[in-house]
Amino acid sequence: MELDPVDLKILELLQENGRLSFRDLAKRTGVTTPTVSSKVEHLEDMGLIEGYTVVIDPEMLAQLTILLTIECKPSDIKAVLDRLEGEKEVRELYAVDGTRVQAKVTVQDQNHLNGFLETLGSIEEITSYKYHTVTKTVKEASRAVLHDGQNVVVNCHYCKKPIYDNPVKLKLDGKDHYLCCQSCARLFKEKYERIKAEAD
Repeated sequence: MELDPVDLKILELLQENGRLSFRDLAKRTGVTTPTVSSKVEHLEDMGLIEGYTVVIDPEMLAQLTILLTIECKPSDIKAVLDRLEGEKEVRELYAVDGTRVQAKVTVQDQNHLNGFLETLGSIEEITSYKYHTVTKTVKEASRAVLHDGQNVVVNCHYCKKPIYDNPVKLKLDGKDHYLCCQSCARLFKEKYERIKAEAD
Protein backbone atom coordinates (compact mmCIF):
# COMPACT_ATOMS: atom_id res chain seq x y z
CA MET A 1 0.00 0.00 0.00
CA GLU A 2 1.60 3.25 -1.17
CA LEU A 3 1.60 6.48 0.81
CA ASP A 4 0.74 9.68 -1.03
CA PRO A 5 2.87 12.87 -0.81
CA VAL A 6 0.62 14.42 1.85
CA ASP A 7 0.87 11.30 4.03
CA LEU A 8 4.66 11.44 3.74
CA LYS A 9 4.79 15.15 4.60
CA ILE A 10 2.56 14.65 7.65
CA LEU A 11 4.78 11.81 8.88
CA GLU A 12 7.92 13.87 8.30
CA LEU A 13 6.51 16.84 10.22
CA LEU A 14 5.23 14.73 13.12
CA GLN A 15 8.60 13.01 13.44
CA GLU A 16 10.19 16.45 13.79
CA ASN A 17 7.57 17.68 16.26
CA GLY A 18 4.84 15.36 17.54
CA ARG A 19 3.07 18.29 19.21
CA LEU A 20 2.02 19.99 15.97
CA SER A 21 -1.72 20.60 15.79
CA PHE A 22 -3.86 19.56 12.84
CA ARG A 23 -4.11 23.26 11.93
CA ASP A 24 -0.30 23.59 11.86
CA LEU A 25 -0.02 20.43 9.77
CA ALA A 26 -2.66 21.74 7.36
CA LYS A 27 -0.76 25.00 6.84
CA ARG A 28 2.50 23.18 6.14
CA THR A 29 1.02 20.55 3.82
CA GLY A 30 -1.35 22.83 1.90
CA VAL A 31 -4.50 20.83 2.63
CA THR A 32 -7.49 21.48 4.89
CA THR A 33 -7.54 20.72 8.61
CA PRO A 34 -10.29 18.05 8.20
CA THR A 35 -8.13 16.37 5.53
CA VAL A 36 -5.17 16.28 7.92
CA SER A 37 -7.38 14.89 10.70
CA SER A 38 -8.67 12.15 8.40
CA LYS A 39 -5.20 11.25 7.17
CA VAL A 40 -3.67 11.10 10.66
CA GLU A 41 -6.55 8.89 11.82
CA HIS A 42 -5.95 6.66 8.78
CA LEU A 43 -2.21 6.39 9.56
CA GLU A 44 -3.02 5.55 13.19
CA ASP A 45 -5.61 2.93 12.22
CA MET A 46 -3.14 1.11 9.98
CA GLY A 47 -0.62 1.11 12.84
CA LEU A 48 2.00 3.24 11.08
CA ILE A 49 1.74 5.92 13.78
CA GLU A 50 2.13 3.98 17.02
CA GLY A 51 1.98 6.92 19.40
CA TYR A 52 3.36 10.30 20.42
CA THR A 53 6.07 10.47 23.03
CA VAL A 54 8.75 12.58 24.71
CA VAL A 55 12.40 11.76 23.97
CA ILE A 56 14.73 12.22 26.96
CA ASP A 57 18.51 12.50 26.58
CA PRO A 58 20.06 9.95 29.01
CA GLU A 59 23.47 11.65 28.79
CA MET A 60 22.01 14.75 30.46
CA LEU A 61 20.97 12.48 33.33
CA ALA A 62 24.58 11.24 33.62
CA GLN A 63 23.45 7.70 32.86
CA LEU A 64 25.59 4.92 31.43
CA THR A 65 24.78 3.38 28.05
CA ILE A 66 26.24 0.18 26.63
CA LEU A 67 25.92 -1.63 23.30
CA LEU A 68 25.48 -5.32 24.00
CA THR A 69 26.01 -8.35 21.76
CA ILE A 70 24.71 -11.71 22.96
CA GLU A 71 25.47 -15.13 21.47
CA CYS A 72 22.99 -17.99 21.74
CA LYS A 73 21.69 -20.97 19.81
CA PRO A 74 19.21 -20.21 17.01
CA SER A 75 16.58 -22.23 18.86
CA ASP A 76 17.03 -20.01 21.94
CA ILE A 77 16.72 -16.61 20.23
CA LYS A 78 13.04 -16.16 21.10
CA ALA A 79 13.56 -17.09 24.76
CA VAL A 80 16.39 -14.56 25.09
CA LEU A 81 14.40 -11.84 23.34
CA ASP A 82 11.34 -12.50 25.51
CA ARG A 83 13.44 -12.30 28.67
CA LEU A 84 15.28 -9.11 27.73
CA GLU A 85 12.17 -7.38 26.42
CA GLY A 86 10.88 -7.22 29.98
CA GLU A 87 14.02 -5.53 31.36
CA LYS A 88 13.42 -1.78 31.78
CA GLU A 89 17.10 -0.98 31.13
CA VAL A 90 16.88 -2.37 27.58
CA ARG A 91 16.03 0.53 25.27
CA GLU A 92 16.54 -1.21 21.92
CA LEU A 93 16.53 -4.93 21.12
CA TYR A 94 17.30 -6.77 17.87
CA ALA A 95 17.66 -10.33 16.60
CA VAL A 96 20.69 -10.46 14.28
CA ASP A 97 21.99 -13.18 11.92
CA GLY A 98 19.94 -15.92 13.57
CA THR A 99 22.40 -16.55 16.42
CA ARG A 100 22.90 -13.11 17.97
CA VAL A 101 20.90 -10.59 19.94
CA GLN A 102 21.98 -6.97 20.06
CA ALA A 103 20.71 -4.44 22.55
CA LYS A 104 21.16 -0.88 23.68
CA VAL A 105 21.07 -0.73 27.46
CA THR A 106 20.98 2.33 29.73
CA VAL A 107 21.61 2.12 33.47
CA GLN A 108 22.03 4.65 36.26
CA ASP A 109 25.67 3.88 37.08
CA GLN A 110 28.32 1.15 37.23
CA ASN A 111 26.66 -0.59 40.18
CA HIS A 112 23.41 -0.88 38.24
CA LEU A 113 25.36 -2.14 35.23
CA ASN A 114 26.92 -4.86 37.38
CA GLY A 115 23.45 -5.87 38.52
CA PHE A 116 22.19 -6.00 34.94
CA LEU A 117 25.16 -8.15 33.89
CA GLU A 118 24.38 -10.53 36.75
CA THR A 119 20.86 -10.83 35.35
CA LEU A 120 22.35 -11.68 31.95
CA GLY A 121 24.50 -14.36 33.56
CA SER A 122 21.39 -15.98 35.02
CA ILE A 123 19.78 -16.48 31.60
CA GLU A 124 20.82 -20.03 30.76
CA GLU A 125 20.09 -19.70 27.02
CA ILE A 126 22.88 -17.11 26.66
CA THR A 127 26.18 -18.77 25.72
CA SER A 128 28.29 -15.59 25.82
CA TYR A 129 28.08 -11.82 25.62
CA LYS A 130 30.25 -8.76 25.22
CA TYR A 131 29.55 -5.07 25.53
CA HIS A 132 31.02 -1.68 24.72
CA THR A 133 30.42 1.48 26.73
CA VAL A 134 29.13 4.49 24.80
CA THR A 135 31.42 7.45 25.55
CA LYS A 136 29.74 9.94 23.21
CA THR A 137 26.55 9.89 21.13
CA VAL A 138 27.27 11.62 17.82
CA LYS A 139 23.97 10.88 16.10
CA GLU A 140 20.82 9.16 17.29
CA ALA A 141 17.86 9.29 14.93
CA SER A 142 14.67 7.51 15.93
CA ARG A 143 12.99 8.79 12.78
CA ALA A 144 11.95 6.48 9.97
CA VAL A 145 13.55 7.16 6.58
CA LEU A 146 10.79 8.20 4.17
CA HIS A 147 10.94 8.55 0.39
CA ASP A 148 8.58 9.22 -2.52
CA GLY A 149 6.44 6.22 -3.41
CA GLN A 150 6.94 4.75 0.07
CA ASN A 151 5.07 1.47 0.53
CA VAL A 152 3.60 0.30 3.82
CA VAL A 153 3.26 -3.37 4.76
CA VAL A 154 0.23 -3.69 7.03
CA ASN A 155 -0.46 -6.81 9.08
CA CYS A 156 -3.90 -8.36 8.67
CA HIS A 157 -6.00 -7.41 11.69
CA TYR A 158 -7.37 -10.96 11.85
CA CYS A 159 -4.67 -13.49 10.93
CA LYS A 160 -1.74 -11.08 11.61
CA LYS A 161 0.05 -12.01 8.37
CA PRO A 162 1.72 -9.19 6.40
CA ILE A 163 -0.28 -7.76 3.50
CA TYR A 164 1.93 -7.01 0.49
CA ASP A 165 -0.88 -6.18 -1.95
CA ASN A 166 -3.80 -3.81 -1.49
CA PRO A 167 -5.66 -4.76 1.71
CA VAL A 168 -9.38 -5.23 2.18
CA LYS A 169 -10.46 -2.20 4.23
CA LEU A 170 -13.31 -2.63 6.69
CA LYS A 171 -14.74 0.34 8.60
CA LEU A 172 -16.39 -0.53 11.91
CA ASP A 173 -17.69 2.12 14.29
CA GLY A 174 -15.72 4.78 12.44
CA LYS A 175 -12.37 2.98 12.57
CA ASP A 176 -10.58 1.40 9.61
CA HIS A 177 -9.40 -2.21 9.84
CA TYR A 178 -7.14 -3.88 7.28
CA LEU A 179 -7.54 -7.50 6.22
CA CYS A 180 -5.60 -9.66 3.77
CA CYS A 181 -8.65 -11.26 2.12
CA GLN A 182 -12.45 -11.35 2.11
CA SER A 183 -12.42 -14.46 4.30
CA CYS A 184 -10.44 -12.71 7.05
CA ALA A 185 -12.67 -9.65 6.65
CA ARG A 186 -15.77 -11.77 7.25
CA LEU A 187 -14.25 -13.58 10.23
CA PHE A 188 -12.94 -10.33 11.73
CA LYS A 189 -16.34 -8.66 11.41
CA GLU A 190 -18.07 -11.64 13.04
CA LYS A 191 -15.58 -11.61 15.92
CA TYR A 192 -15.86 -7.83 16.31
CA GLU A 193 -19.65 -7.92 16.43
CA ARG A 194 -19.62 -10.85 18.87
CA ILE A 195 -17.25 -9.05 21.26
CA LYS A 196 -19.27 -5.86 20.96
CA ALA A 197 -22.52 -7.71 21.71
CA GLU A 198 -20.97 -9.38 24.76
CA ALA A 199 -19.75 -6.00 26.03
CA ASP A 200 -23.27 -4.57 25.74
